[in-house]
This record gives sequence, structure tokens and C-alpha cells, in this order.
Amino acid sequence: NYLANIENTGWLNHIRAILVGAVKAAAFVGRKGLAVVIHCSDGWDRTSQLTSLSQIFLDPYYRTIEGFQVLIEKEWVSTGFQFQKRTGHGVDTNKDQDQNERSPVFLQFIDCIWQLLRMFP
Repeated sequence: NYLANIENTGWLNHIRAILVGAVKAAAFVGRKGLAVVIHCSDGWDRTSQLTSLSQIFLDPYYRTIEGFQVLIEKEWVSTGFQFQKRTGHGVDTNKDQDQNERSPVFLQFIDCIWQLLRMFP
């Protein structure tokens, strides 16, 4: 029942889609030597997910603790990702506006990292 409930959320389909997109971007850059433009409508949600994962695939530096910290700073913090709004941490949960701003974008990214670590320890 627990696994069926997880499946019904569609979460793993989203994780798969993010990983597939990042693999495609990394393949264009790493194998074909092509430039890739990744940009979502607001510039910081899906964009940060895909660019971060692509860099992890392409550069072993970003697979180190130091490199991962640099990557988070570079692709998430310095681009203005709205951690507080997206996670809902510290916002007024009674406001509809605050509810509409929530999105598990960073948590999905972290789950992608976890999935990669499980597949490629």
C-alpha cells in the first residue's frame, strides 16, 4: 500500500523526467560538443535542476563535497532560487498566495542526487 501510494503521486515520474533531461543535456555537451541552452519560464526552478545535474554528470569536481557546495552556490543561491517560498519554510501557511508558491523543486533535485548515488555508489 505504501509503494502504491508513492506511485500514485507521480513523484518518480517527475524524478525520471528530470534525470532524462539532464542526461540529454550532458550528452549534447559531453559527447557531441554542442552548446545547450536550458531555461524555464522563470529561470530558476527547472533550470537549476537540469544545469546542476548536467554539470554533475560532466565534471567529477561537482561530485565531491566541495564541488557540490560550489554547485549549489553557483546554480541555486546566486541565481536567486527562492528556497523559502518553494519549500514553504517560514511562510504564512494561511495565505493562498504562499501556498501557490510552493514547489518541491530543490527536494526533487536532492532526490535525483540520491537516486544517482543509489545507482552509482
